[in-house]
Amino acid sequence: MMRTPGSMSRVIVYIATSLDGFIARRDDDISWLDPFHAGGEDYGYADFMKSIGTAVMGGRTYEQSRAHPERLLNGVKTYIITRRSLPPAPGIDTELWHGPFTGLVKKIRQESEDDVYIVGGGQVISGFLDEGLIDEICQFIVPVILKEGIPLYTGLKREISLQLIKAVPYRSGIVQLRYVVHQ
Repeated sequence: MMRTPGSMSRVIVYIATSLDGFIARRDDDISWLDPFHAGGEDYGYADFMKSIGTAVMGGRTYEQSRAHPERLLNGVKTYIITRRSLPPAPGIDTELWHGPFTGLVKKIRQESEDDVYIVGGGQVISGFLDEGLIDEICQFIVPVILKEGIPLYTGLKREISLQLIKAVPYRSGIVQLRYVVHQ
C-alpha cells in the first residue's frame, strides 16, 4: 500500500511469529528462525526498509539487538520504549522514551514523513494497537510450533479488526500476511 506525496506516515508492524503466535522462546531465543534465512530470501525486508525513517522497540528487544549487532537498525532513528537507563549502541541513532505512545507518534511524524517501523516486542506492539496507533501489520507466519514462548499479542485491552490486503506464500513455507488495521 503506497502513500501519496504529502500524506501522513504509516505506523507499521513487521514481524515473524511461529504458527502458534510466539515471537521468541521464553528466554528471548529466536534461533528457530535461523533455518529460514539459509536460502538467502529476505522476505521483502530490504524493500520495506526503504520506506522507513524511524523505528520503535521495547527495551528487551533493544537489549537483544545489542547482543546481536546484526539486528541493529542502521540509518534510521530508533526510539526505545523503557523506563530504564540503557546504553547507546555504537553508531546507532537511539533515543529512550517513556512517555505516552500517542506523544511519540506525534513527535516522530513531526520529525519525518517516512513510515514508522514498530519492531517489537509483544507488549509494545499490543500497547500501540490498544491506543489505535498501528496502521498496518505485516506478520510472517513461520511453519514452526514452539508450544510456549513470548506471545506477539499480549495484554490487549480491546478487540482489533483487520482487513487482509496481501498474502504471499514463500517456498520456505513462511506466509506473509499484510493487514490494514481498522480503528
